[in-house]
Amino acid sequence: QCSSDAIAPPEVGAFVHAQIPDSQLITLDATGHCPQLAAPEETAEAIAAFAGAAR
Repeated sequence: QCSSDAIAPPEVGAFVHAQIPDSQLITLDATGHCPQLAAPEETAEAIAAFAGAAR
């Protein structure tokens, strides 16, 4: 989740995270609703780290 997201504030991310077992909530220092566009490198790193931890 982007730290500055006008569509989904941090409370939304926290709620969704609480509903999904074994999930991780990562807040990127980025603006906007699409982290893959606002912070592509950081988003890719977070996905790779999560996928690697699942192995």
